[in-house]
Amino acid sequence: MADDTSAQSQHKARKGLLKAAMSMSVITMVSRVLGLIREQVRAHYLGTSMGSDAFGIAFQIPNLLRRLLAEGAMSAGFIPVLSEYRAKEGDEKALSFARNFFNLSLLLMVVVSALGALGAGIIVSAFAWLGGEPIAPEALELTTDLTRWMFPYIALVSWAAIAQGILNTFKIFWVSATTAVLLNIAIIGAALILASGMDQPAFAFAIGVLIGGVFQFGFQIPFVYKLGFRWRPDFRMSAGVKRVLVLLVPTIFGAGVYQVNVLVSQAIAWGVGDGAVSSLQYSSRLLELTLGVFAVALSTVILPALATHVAKEETREVKDTIGFSIRLTCFVCFPVTAGLWLMRHETISLLFERGTFDTQSTSMTAFALNFHIIGLTFIALTRIFVPVFYAYKDTWRPLWAAVVSMVVNIAACYLLTPYLDQGGIALANTLSAGAHLVVLMALMGSHIHVGIDRKTMGSILRSLLATATMATTVFALQNYFETTSLTGFQSLLFPYSVILITAVTVFGLTCVFVKHPELTEIAGIARRRRK
Repeated sequence: MADDTSAQSQHKARKGLLKAAMSMSVITMVSRVLGLIREQVRAHYLGTSMGSDAFGIAFQIPNLLRRLLAEGAMSAGFIPVLSEYRAKEGDEKALSFARNFFNLSLLLMVVVSALGALGAGIIVSAFAWLGGEPIAPEALELTTDLTRWMFPYIALVSWAAIAQGILNTFKIFWVSATTAVLLNIAIIGAALILASGMDQPAFAFAIGVLIGGVFQFGFQIPFVYKLGFRWRPDFRMSAGVKRVLVLLVPTIFGAGVYQVNVLVSQAIAWGVGDGAVSSLQYSSRLLELTLGVFAVALSTVILPALATHVAKEETREVKDTIGFSIRLTCFVCFPVTAGLWLMRHETISLLFERGTFDTQSTSMTAFALNFHIIGLTFIALTRIFVPVFYAYKDTWRPLWAAVVSMVVNIAACYLLTPYLDQGGIALANTLSAGAHLVVLMALMGSHIHVGIDRKTMGSILRSLLATATMATTVFALQNYFETTSLTGFQSLLFPYSVILITAVTVFGLTCVFVKHPELTEIAGIARRRRK
């Protein structure tokens, strides 16, 4: 009887996670589609020009700090400590701690933004030095100006991340997911309104980034206020804030190691020549579409759940959550990897080839995607495994995993780029993601042993079989329509749509035939929602 009760409890927990992840995925899907449209607008106005590369580099710099100081703090320290406060001491104490942490961030981010804007020239010059190749003076100047414009974004998005951490801990996910939609709308709107009237259209995109940061923070304020959060000018260092800072130290190093990966990759690409940075970023956008819709949504949902289970010492529930996340990740990422790899050239041409984005831009971006897409499952699983360590308040072991990843990435970048240009950088990123995943899996045993049991292996094999059937179908239809010889939206829209619809149908029917458990669970939740 106890086993039956436990199994029912686990099933109910999985349904809750899946419902939350599906709800967040819908909003995130809108955000990522808008992100794709944003890149299409960028491709139209900037293509793979020097201005596009300059904007890409300039936006990357505050984004790196966002991931380091904002997202890193949320996942590694703030959410686990806030979850523990809420579980053990109640909502009032939890919100008091959140206010103390926000006030610390308020002071820190104002200083960081001011220093970044003032020192933009030094930052950009150091970035160029990392690549080891000379950068044209006009490119350096433009990138410096754009960096100075966009640096305050780090403060806005950091405060938005704290609001997101509070809402997520209270199991409110849709609000923070919506903020990414607002960012993309702001950038698209600013570009469409301002770009045509500017000598350098890249500045329109920079203005959109700043407006988007204001939207991201401001939109969440009423919802946090509704939970009972009240701001007061209390800048004391509470015990909870000190605990977060202790947890955050190795996380900053670990996230810093990851950001060195990104910095070196982008810097080396900048030295390859015009268009290399942009082509890598357009390629990455297609990965982020899947990762954002699924992996980020799932990892966001499971962190508070894992933190709560760990706080209550519910080991069985932790294992069940991890196993379910692995199965769901493979179910989604396997077919996307195969489909995008086979249709990489057609996908890039269909989505981006217009305006200043020409056939050469398509070839450059498709070549990068050829190597990027292979790492999709590695990256998705990594984003699932890292929160497991954070739930146990272990921020050191992910640091060592990140160090290994960094060494592999930097070495591979410098070794492969002379032979494969931007493709070498994309391949280095994939090899680095694989190494990161392997080390995380090896280190996870220090907290909990999660093996590939019969249920997980059966699910993975079914996903592989359905993916192979789908890939065979896609390959046959590619030859039938001769899509490799077609370019542009009008030529590709009909055959691409037929191939996409057929591929999804074949994958789904194969999953039905082999009785794939993840499809059954998703379909069950969808049916219950319609009732």
